[in-house]
Amino acid sequence: MELNYHNTRLIFAIFLAFCISCEDNDSEDNNSDVNCDIYSGRGNLVSYDQIVEFNKEAFEIVIKNIYGFDPNVFEIQNPVKVYKIIYESIGVDGNPTELSGAVYVPQLEEKRALPTLKISHYTITERDAVASVRPNVSPQSLLGSMQGYFAIYADGIGFGISETQAPFVNKRLSAISGIDLLRASKEFACENGIELNDQLFTTGYSAGGYGTMAFHQILEEEYSDEFTVTANAPLAGPYSLPEMATRIFTDGIYKQPYYLGFALWGYMLGTGDYESLNRWVKPQFREAIMTMYDGNYSGGQINNALNDTMSVLLDPKFLSDFLGDGEIEFKNYLKENSFIYDGWVPKAPIHFMHGEDDITVFYSQMELGENTLIANGASNIQTTTYPGDHGGAVADCMINSIKWFNTIKK
Repeated sequence: MELNYHNTRLIFAIFLAFCISCEDNDSEDNNSDVNCDIYSGRGNLVSYDQIVEFNKEAFEIVIKNIYGFDPNVFEIQNPVKVYKIIYESIGVDGNPTELSGAVYVPQLEEKRALPTLKISHYTITERDAVASVRPNVSPQSLLGSMQGYFAIYADGIGFGISETQAPFVNKRLSAISGIDLLRASKEFACENGIELNDQLFTTGYSAGGYGTMAFHQILEEEYSDEFTVTANAPLAGPYSLPEMATRIFTDGIYKQPYYLGFALWGYMLGTGDYESLNRWVKPQFREAIMTMYDGNYSGGQINNALNDTMSVLLDPKFLSDFLGDGEIEFKNYLKENSFIYDGWVPKAPIHFMHGEDDITVFYSQMELGENTLIANGASNIQTTTYPGDHGGAVADCMINSIKWFNTIKK
């Protein structure tokens, strides 16, 4: 899912008239006597700047004119200040790097402990189409924070201030950038006198549905002594990469071929097998894949440079091998970066939501995710189906994920 990012620029300028720009490292209740240096290395907060403050009028402009949602269905409970934060993490090569993200802070009339809402971003290819640059690109961050959540959004590797090549559908890299942002947000809250409770909600749409599952699984398996997920709402995400690939290659037509080139980049970065491009993709499309995922092109532009017919885009031997008994290494990589093949039994409740007519990230992905996790032994899985395709179900999924969290929120 890719919002029409270019059309948001003018509207963003319009609603800035209703917003307040503020100073760097602004603190709401700076705890000068408290040591807030909780982390060194990964998760260390490097800096933060307030970007903007949304009041009711600004929210209504964004909800109606950018998202296309009905403002009357929302309860705008409080203004929200949005901060760009920079924090320490690791890159694709495992070496230290700095990443960016955004924190959305509710401005409450009476101070109380806030739950944290972690949002994984949807499918983007442009480096500045992220919340630390334009906060309106994250509907769930705004919808949640205006209802009292301390919302955090990781730009991710290759986006925001990160100028390296972005990976795609890589489980560990997707999770780590979010986990380190979660750490940095604790330091931010400490420095600004913001009290957080122990609740942690996580969600995301499309690639964000993948990202929220990666965040949930790796956090439960490797960081349970540090954080506990309260609830997870994955929305229209790919949970079984082998099944996605098999369906696309079998159908023969896929209207979002830029997803495939991006997934190939994820594989090349994850394995170092850069020759796979020459083995799998026909010569006339290789340059587009090598050059157009540099953060300067939209998904639509990349689609126009590729082809939606698999027999035109991809090498016939690759297709034959993948749909047969070959390409074992690639198939294993896809399994390792999925969520249903390693016996994971999530402890926190999961509520999958998906559009019934979705042919971009197939509806069957939700069914497979639910059935497999239950077969693994999970007892806290539920699903909700909404009308519409990948774009048409966005509003229902995003709105109702927050409503579900509200039934659990303290």
